[in-house]
Amino acid sequence: MPDCRTRYPILLIHGLNRRDDCGPSYWGQVPDILRAQGARVYLSGQDAVGSIEDNALALRRRAREILTAEGCEKLNLIAHSKGGLEARFLISSLGMAPRVASLTTICTPHHGSQAAAVWLRRKVLCKLAGRALETGWRLAGDQSPDFERALAALTPDAMERFNRENPDSPLVYYQSWGARLDQAGWDLMDRAQLWLTRADGPTDGLVAPESAVWGRYRGTLAGISHQDSVDSRRRRPAVFSAEVFYTALVQELAEMGF
Repeated sequence: MPDCRTRYPILLIHGLNRRDDCGPSYWGQVPDILRAQGARVYLSGQDAVGSIEDNALALRRRAREILTAEGCEKLNLIAHSKGGLEARFLISSLGMAPRVASLTTICTPHHGSQAAAVWLRRKVLCKLAGRALETGWRLAGDQSPDFERALAALTPDAMERFNRENPDSPLVYYQSWGARLDQAGWDLMDRAQLWLTRADGPTDGLVAPESAVWGRYRGTLAGISHQDSVDSRRRRPAVFSAEVFYTALVQELAEMGF
């Protein structure tokens, strides 16, 4: 059996418009698979539609809880989508760099989304969608939902500022993967997302591979969607196995001494 016993515990950090403490599992079977192979795995629990800054504060509280419970010095962060930006803010702006060994981001829009800028210009639609989402997620547990603020932070201009203000820490190992959905087939969710993000060219349904590049870029996962990169729908694309991917990822972190 593969050995996923890392030196430091793993904190999985979810992305936008989902929580990992209610409803279907955001990470699918990934946490259970890693735990079965010896990894100490925790979930993040921040807001579904919170701002980067507010969610990073929630992540700091969660990280401190885990560090205390485990009696360890550092954590390995594995973050998906917008969660990767919250993790970077946690490291660079909230003083947590000495407590983070590594940050792995999956399909994170580090360089922004043209689609976000396009949809923000549709002010009435954004406001109506935002109110509906904020109401629903508040009932599900969000403390400070703010859809428009969260979306505005993902434009290319906003991310250019964010990247200047949140430089990488030399104390942390950074790596990243992107994904690309070559064709949606009959999946209505994938088709809808590709239509929403058509301003960005080829994407995983939400994030373009070139926007996902940060730190050591490990490559583009071809033929899978944004959600399937974290097994959230528990599908089994022929070209990708979440079990194989995340097991190899964590084994490598262990081998590197993280």
